[in-house]
Amino acid sequence: MNKDKQLMSLINAAQALTSTLDLDEVLQQLINETLNVIDGADAILLFVYDKRSGKLVAKNGVGVELSYLQEIKLHPGEGMTGKTFLSKKGQIFSHVQETERGMENIRGNNKSLFQKAVGAFRYHPVSTICAPLLSKDECIGVLTIDSFSEDVHFTEHHLLLLETFAAQASIAIENAKFFADTERSKKIHAELATASINQKGLAEITNTLSLLIEEEVCVYNEFFDLLSASSPNSEELGTVKKAKIITLYKEDMPKDGSLYCQEEKLTLIPIKTDARIIIGLLAIFSDGADNLDTLDLLAIDLANNIFAREIIGQERLLSDYYKYEGYLLDQLLSQRFDFFSGPQKNIIGLSDNYRYLCINIQIPNQLLEFEELNVKKQHFHRLLFREIKKLNYKVLVSEKNMEYDVLVMIHDRKTEEEIIEIFYSFFKDLKAKLADLIHFEFHVGVGRVFMQINEIQSSHREAKICSDYIKANGKDLLILSYKSLGIYRLFIKQDQAELYEYVNSTIGLLIEYDRTHSTDLLSTLTVYMENKQNMTLTAKQCFVHLNTIKYRLQNVKEILGLKSLEGKDMFELQLAIYLYEYVKKGIGRQ
Repeated sequence: MNKDKQLMSLINAAQALTSTLDLDEVLQQLINETLNVIDGADAILLFVYDKRSGKLVAKNGVGVELSYLQEIKLHPGEGMTGKTFLSKKGQIFSHVQETERGMENIRGNNKSLFQKAVGAFRYHPVSTICAPLLSKDECIGVLTIDSFSEDVHFTEHHLLLLETFAAQASIAIENAKFFADTERSKKIHAELATASINQKGLAEITNTLSLLIEEEVCVYNEFFDLLSASSPNSEELGTVKKAKIITLYKEDMPKDGSLYCQEEKLTLIPIKTDARIIIGLLAIFSDGADNLDTLDLLAIDLANNIFAREIIGQERLLSDYYKYEGYLLDQLLSQRFDFFSGPQKNIIGLSDNYRYLCINIQIPNQLLEFEELNVKKQHFHRLLFREIKKLNYKVLVSEKNMEYDVLVMIHDRKTEEEIIEIFYSFFKDLKAKLADLIHFEFHVGVGRVFMQINEIQSSHREAKICSDYIKANGKDLLILSYKSLGIYRLFIKQDQAELYEYVNSTIGLLIEYDRTHSTDLLSTLTVYMENKQNMTLTAKQCFVHLNTIKYRLQNVKEILGLKSLEGKDMFELQLAIYLYEYVKKGIGRQ
């Protein structure tokens, strides 16, 4: 071919780059001009690398059946085109022996599709040249020319011409990509802004993000409750993989950034507030982290901020409602029963058919920096209200600094013991769930069940007595109910030293005698009292002879200087034994 024609084809190709933004039109023009320049070319194929699939896909072609060609997906290194992609260098396959070696690793389905694409031509070209499409030292595709004529053998001159057109194709693809990325960026900003402004909630934002990045998406709150999913399929994935997601988050999640798990094919991204507090988790189900390009990450980052605002907004609405309920509870605790309007009474849910229970929660000094304590307390606060919502009872909560007052409205016929047991289990479960997330201490006092709302102050006072006791004396005790105190409620506020002095003056000699002589006189006396001073029952319960019990009780009287174990003496002994258990073990551990 004469040089004038080659020059004209190059000029036409260069003009095509600036004549339109339509990539297919530009590439078609380049391919046509390439065919004009390179003599003996029977087919020209343009493959572009798809990062999502990790394969080379046919973008355009001439001289072949395009419908079959575009079904071919080449792995890097597969065939002559794949080998050129990996080497990033132009390659010449001058003879059929070389093209056969170059194509010997083409996979079965691709091999069949290529045979259909070339139609009447033989499967192996006689001669082939391949030129990589390079952009910033990265190969983005391959331009391949095949000749099926026995008289054509491509040379370095042909390859040089092909590389020239390949360079122009690279520019065209990069220009188109830049334009497409700009348009897609505008679309991402516009569609996420619309989803946010429409105020249709997390579901709308989740679905929008999924469509923008073409992946399944789920959103969890900080307790791994599934808040929204982009489709029924993603909801199923989010539910099935929840346990694994929790494990990955707790064990492998970096302090800052995201986590990709190849085994589960998912990416986890924390949802954070402006103060960098994690309030949720975004899960993206995809085949690989590389599937997410720069614009995908832009969409995720923008959506993440919207998710955070939406979650905070929902929590704020609930928080405002709970604060209002807490305000109404404060009025009840202040005995301002005439304060309530009809709607307010409906909000509270008071009824003459209900019973009530007061609970007091206290957060002890945990020797933490203010910021860390505040973050952990917010976490506890959200978990507390989340779990309270699951109860079968209407509950009002009032929060003041490091203390919560709770009013439970009991609508069923469960006994007081059953109700208290429900809340013992509730707070133990709450403690366990909290321990999975953070280390945070709290103590719970439970008052007695009462019938009329005007008795609220009494139950509240009882609950506070119990939580105050734990806070002051029982650091490892989680919950204490006033009803379980029994006789101990009489001296729960007494000074410990004073109580011990009474114990020592009453049964101290007996305690010391048992300690030095390895006897069981105090325990024998305790069993004797519990059996209503019946020696036969005491002997049976202690597994000893009746005479042994008589002997032991006689020793008790002699050691304590008592004439008998009756009346006032017996009452004081019994009280001292109860107090001894109290000062030795503390309430709730007897």
